[in-house]
Amino acid sequence: MYGRDPQIAALKRLVRDTLKGRGGSIVLDGEHGVGRSAVLEHIRTTSPGLRVVRVAGTGAEQRLPYAALQRVFAALRDHVPRLPPRQRETVEGLMSMGPAPGPRAGHPDALEIGLALLRLLSAAAAEQPLLCLHDDAHLLDQPSREALAIAARRYGDARVACLFTLPSAHCDDCPELASFPRMRLSRLTERDALALLRAHLPAPLDPAVCERVVADAHGNPRALLAVPHALSPTEMASVRPPAREPDGWMPPDWMRDALNGLPDSAYQVLLVAAAEPLGDPVTVLRATEALGLRGAEVAEAESSGLVTFGPGVRFAHPLLRTYVYACASVTRRRLVHGALAGTCDVLRVPEQHAWHLGQAAASFDERVATRLQAAAEHRLTRHETRTAAALLELAALLTADRRRRASRLLAAASAWRRGGGLRHALDLLGHLQLAALPRAERAEATSLHARTRYSVDRDGPAAMALHGAAEHARVHDVRLEGIALLEALSAGVLAGRRLPAPVLRTAAARAYAFATTRETAQETSGDTAARPHEELVSAVAAHTLRGYGPAVQPMRRAVDAYLDAPAHTDLDAVGGWLACHAAIGVWDGAAWRALADRRTAAARRLAVVTALPWGLTHQALADIHHGDLAQARVRVAEAYRINEAIGAVPLDHAALTLAAWSGQRDTVEALASTAAKDAAAREEGLLLTAAECARAVLYNAHGRYGQAFEVCAEAVSLDELAYRNWLLPELVEAAVRTRHQPDALAAAARLEECARLTGSDWARGLHLRARALLSDDDEADGLFRESACALTAAGALLQAGRSHLLWGEWLRRQARMSAARIPLRTAYGIFSRAGAWSFRERCAGELAAAGARAPRPEGGEPAALTAQEQRVARRVARGDTSKEVAAALYLSRRTVDTHLRSIFRKLGISSRRQLRDHAVTLTPQRCAREECFVPLAESP
Repeated sequence: MYGRDPQIAALKRLVRDTLKGRGGSIVLDGEHGVGRSAVLEHIRTTSPGLRVVRVAGTGAEQRLPYAALQRVFAALRDHVPRLPPRQRETVEGLMSMGPAPGPRAGHPDALEIGLALLRLLSAAAAEQPLLCLHDDAHLLDQPSREALAIAARRYGDARVACLFTLPSAHCDDCPELASFPRMRLSRLTERDALALLRAHLPAPLDPAVCERVVADAHGNPRALLAVPHALSPTEMASVRPPAREPDGWMPPDWMRDALNGLPDSAYQVLLVAAAEPLGDPVTVLRATEALGLRGAEVAEAESSGLVTFGPGVRFAHPLLRTYVYACASVTRRRLVHGALAGTCDVLRVPEQHAWHLGQAAASFDERVATRLQAAAEHRLTRHETRTAAALLELAALLTADRRRRASRLLAAASAWRRGGGLRHALDLLGHLQLAALPRAERAEATSLHARTRYSVDRDGPAAMALHGAAEHARVHDVRLEGIALLEALSAGVLAGRRLPAPVLRTAAARAYAFATTRETAQETSGDTAARPHEELVSAVAAHTLRGYGPAVQPMRRAVDAYLDAPAHTDLDAVGGWLACHAAIGVWDGAAWRALADRRTAAARRLAVVTALPWGLTHQALADIHHGDLAQARVRVAEAYRINEAIGAVPLDHAALTLAAWSGQRDTVEALASTAAKDAAAREEGLLLTAAECARAVLYNAHGRYGQAFEVCAEAVSLDELAYRNWLLPELVEAAVRTRHQPDALAAAARLEECARLTGSDWARGLHLRARALLSDDDEADGLFRESACALTAAGALLQAGRSHLLWGEWLRRQARMSAARIPLRTAYGIFSRAGAWSFRERCAGELAAAGARAPRPEGGEPAALTAQEQRVARRVARGDTSKEVAAALYLSRRTVDTHLRSIFRKLGISSRRQLRDHAVTLTPQRCAREECFVPLAESP
């Protein structure tokens, strides 16, 4: 909805007026692709309290009388029996629901049908306000459109709103709608178009590329969003269009006809414009003159409507440039690039000059290759990694010297990897296997190949390749040894239980020896400042070899070193994200958040696309820790999009945690099942731990303590970085509830050790809660209070809510009902604001047991009733007895009473009168989490 604030505000006013009993109609028009349907969908999803009837016009039904009206009648079928006999016969006749109509009823006029429709809509609106959406009204059959217009002009005081959408070119084709208020959707401004494009890009793009795409889209959202779907991020970022047609996109009929009708000379003008990436009209026109094309050919190309020569050269669609370039032969492209190289400004755009020279070359040319390499280095200083990669690759192809060619290919592969072109980088590195490289560059190529393969596959063989690369670096180039060891240890951490213990201990021993050697060398040289990755290698090695206690101080030093270093330090290394694990290991939530935010921002700024999914995953986990599940949901979705775009293995760890805290039972089970298969196929044990942790949270939320104990008991024994913090409190609660006292005591002791070694409020709060759960006397009261305060101070809001909930449960079991309501209401508010629905329902049940109704959810979040409960609630709210409800819904009275008890519990009320007065929107679309799958991008 970028740039649509005035229109959305006007439509929202119409919705508000409809809720107050003042219905109305609006016609929304605009050109094709401007977003009319998207606006309707936005209004539909953001208008609680209205029943929605949506009918879209289709060309197949345009000549079938009353085809659209039949769909409206079918959606309101349950209200047809309430119509007066004459109008009921009219509706049933059109729907073919009743007996064959008589002579008069068989041929009702448009006014009679429109009035019958009005009566039906009014009957439905009397029960619940109604929103009628008619998309592409010009494709509705004319009799239906006439009836809809007759009804819409007479809504008056009925609680009915009607929205029609029309393409601007077809407004004259619908005279029935001429009298309704019109609202025009115009093209997006350049600022809004740029924001929309960046929001939908799977990975960051060079600014010049974004500006070019926006200019060619001419403010049309559909044209703008076609680019990310048709081209890969690598193809979008290249300084020339890809030499293939865009996937899934063909020019519209008028564009194709215009292209086919162009003479060859005019098409040559289009090709010159397509090959010039900056849209500079002076360069393009001079190149056409150099090719012998006259002004008449340029005018003919422009008159086709496919290209415009103004302050900039703009195509009619962002993908038309790619299509024109892809359709040309290699010979014609080289000819055009040669002409552009002779006319572009060498001083102003030396990179473009070098690029055109390279594309025009048919053989080796060291002079051009040197200029391309210099241009690439300049682009790297501006963080345009993909453009620099394309320049370096072309420079390598023009290089005859084998060693220099291999060095340039290695630089290109490194740039492609940073920019997200993982598979292309692997292809280039594959060509270097037998290339002549110096020892240092051979070690770099081996390490880069192992790291890129691990990013793509993240499986056991790729992890072993990282261990081999670390050994290779130790022998051939000790400068790379530290990062290589960090990558190998990172792969070991992710492999977890699936990696043979001797392999990980051998790698850790090498890392520990490396760290000791470096420390000795620094003491000898007097330089006491270790680099951050060396501190991190030492910390992870200490944890692997000696356990948690001896590793606390090295982890603290590593976290502080990364906080003090520039944000981009080790950004291109997957192992660099172990710094966030180390921050969790020392129970420092603030440092964890700071590292995740700083490094993700640096990855965006420097266009290190491969680092973004890891940063977004840690940001999402930190958001969950701090109680912001909505923001975590956005980050998880973006991480998935980027991984899919760059061809990397998805990261499910944050998605599992998010689904568990959101109470999405089906989602957790589905993701956990997929994680088990992926962990087995890729030998990635940490993913199994993430799934077990998510299940433990979900089972504890629902009071299924036996299952929670089973799934987390084994994972806790592994003592893995980060997951220790999340699994230990789950094990304590599950073990106490299932009377596994030794396990609960052991977990509490480990929490006590963490609190003592780190001095963290986060660890101390969880340890106090564990002591409170294990306590049998009144000491628990103070322990729960201190736990909630400590966790709140640490920013662990969801865990603070858990402490308040357990505190309230303990007080209620002590028969201290009044005291129990206070922490339970606090917990209910925390979980409501966060969106932790299962824990909120548990709080609501406890509040009801304590003799209090749950507070209204903050933010107006509707109660999550099942579809059947909503039907029961609506009928009871209007005054029906249980017997009447049972007869209407074909249920027994006992079933109706059971549904009522569930409704009262979920809404926090205790009587039918409160249900009638309760301001909760009971809409059929609000299905319960138990009965429907709720995607990660939506709230339940």
